[in-house]
Amino acid sequence: MVEPRFRTAKRRKKKSPTGLIVRIYKRDKEAARKCALCDAKLHGVPRDKRKLSKTEKRPERVFGGVLCAKCVQTIIKDKTRLENGYMEEKDVPVKRLKFLKQLK
Repeated sequence: MVEPRFRTAKRRKKKSPTGLIVRIYKRDKEAARKCALCDAKLHGVPRDKRKLSKTEKRPERVFGGVLCAKCVQTIIKDKTRLENGYMEEKDVPVKRLKFLKQLK
């Protein structure tokens, strides 16, 4: 029986060096990376990351490859407001609180 992951995959036949005809399955495209907070598409993160090195897989910046620029900006603003006393921790949305604690 065919493995479930290959049932919908595109396939083609190819002759192997031994002379046998082998069925080759095409890999599915990876989904575009999304922001963890607002689900926006992340720019600068390549789709096909299989053959890239670790530094090429994600941007070298704060929360690179996880959050979009707009969300990073709001988190940095929240962090400075908390440090200066303009805001309290209970005023920050729960979704953003996780990233605020990671920010140094």
